Amino acid sequence: MSLIFNNPLDALMSRLDLTATRAKDVVGRIKVSQHQNVYDADFEYGQQPLRWETIASGGATVTHLPGEGGVRLRLPTTSGAIAIRQSRPYHRYQPGKTMFMSSAVLFGSALPNQVNRVGIFDDGNGVFFEQIGATPQNPSGMGVIVRSDAGGLPVDIRVSIENWVCNPALINAIDWNRIQMIWIEYAWYGAGCVRWGVMINGEPLILHQIGFGNRIGQTRSWSRTGNLPVRYEQRNLGTTTQVNDIIHYGVSVVIEGGIDPQRGFTYSYGMSPSTLRRSIAINTTRFPVLNVRPRVMGTIEASQPGAAITAGTTTTLTAGSASWTINQWAGRMLSYIVAGTTYTARIISNTATTLTFADVVGTGALPVAPVSGGNYAIGLLNRGQITPSQLLLSSDAICLVELIASTPTSPIVLTNFNWQTLSSLGSSNSFAERDVSSTAMTGGEVVMAFTSPAGGSGLQQLDLSSLFPLLNTIRGDLPDILTVAISTANIAANVGAHFTMQEAMS
Repeated sequence: MSLIFNNPLDALMSRLDLTATRAKDVVGRIKVSQHQNVYDADFEYGQQPLRWETIASGGATVTHLPGEGGVRLRLPTTSGAIAIRQSRPYHRYQPGKTMFMSSAVLFGSALPNQVNRVGIFDDGNGVFFEQIGATPQNPSGMGVIVRSDAGGLPVDIRVSIENWVCNPALINAIDWNRIQMIWIEYAWYGAGCVRWGVMINGEPLILHQIGFGNRIGQTRSWSRTGNLPVRYEQRNLGTTTQVNDIIHYGVSVVIEGGIDPQRGFTYSYGMSPSTLRRSIAINTTRFPVLNVRPRVMGTIEASQPGAAITAGTTTTLTAGSASWTINQWAGRMLSYIVAGTTYTARIISNTATTLTFADVVGTGALPVAPVSGGNYAIGLLNRGQITPSQLLLSSDAICLVELIASTPTSPIVLTNFNWQTLSSLGSSNSFAERDVSSTAMTGGEVVMAFTSPAGGSGLQQLDLSSLFPLLNTIRGDLPDILTVAISTANIAANVGAHFTMQEAMS
């Protein structure tokens, strides 16, 4: 919906020259403070699949453009077609700082039944530019959006271009059929300020801003979280009249005010106290001694022990002994396991015993139904990160040690695994799981390798601070795995391993 000013200060700001305002960040500091990139990417040689995730369905395509250094999202005319590009990290907001995202982007045409989005957001929260079908008042179809699921289900507040606070003459001079350098900055706190702008001739021009402190009708935080990914998205809401593109180029996320050391708690993940080392036979290739991953759910508010699954469809889960309040879980996330595979969904509504849900990304029903007696959890998906710090490894014989990381395009697949939560192993506040039972693996990317010495304990300590964090997928159902894989030649080895990692969940 379009929004007219409902903060008394918004109307005042609409009459002011914003030149002085843009010299300050959204927590009021003059922009001479230290700023530092926390994320940046360009696409000269590819789509960067280790740092970006792509979803394309309904005939949509996502194509690297090496001659331009960009990536093109293209939708056919088919109703329901979707193309999404999202950064793998959720960039960690720090109170007292300004988050600043900028990107070069070429929006497509403003077509009926299609929406194009660019910004720092996901399916539940965030801020972005949005282009929809043209109107006489808004021929470009442009607007800005604040999305929040702080009240349950996600809600978008849209401010159409004719209601932006910027000088109308400047707004009318922007041709959205040309490549633009867009930027967005925000302070979260729950009641911070958000700005949307463009760079023209090196000047950061503010197109619109919303201050959520003292805003009429604002009783909740403006989004549930300030930890957000960069995202480019196209959706066909119905049949369209023509094929349409978005092309995106370089992008960065900057913290204004400098970066403090990342918050989080450090945990150790390693061998079972009952099995201090694992035995690897001679001539073995990539035996997975130790595996660590984030658990799928961050916050868990309900699970199956007191109310087991009794029935399910691709849109419902029934727990026969549940006694839920009507719609108490609306907006929460559901995780369930079928045949060892995890599926996640957003709960739309619930009765006393039945949850109704839809795919997290909004692409339709999930393809697999929950099964009677299966496991499930209700809460929030894990959108944090687990950052490797060091590895302690001991071996009584020479062997090759490889650290192998899974990715959405090359996931690690384990045989005979038994994931156990750290919260059940003595670290009650950990959001991680570890496996020391699997006997074979495939997939993943080798990110470090070395030879362990023979004789004695063979203790080695490795610095892992240069490794990428362990993250989750857009759907939240396939968290990264980091594996210690051992290969032997003509001698068996007994190997023990322990990771030290920091869990940054807020």
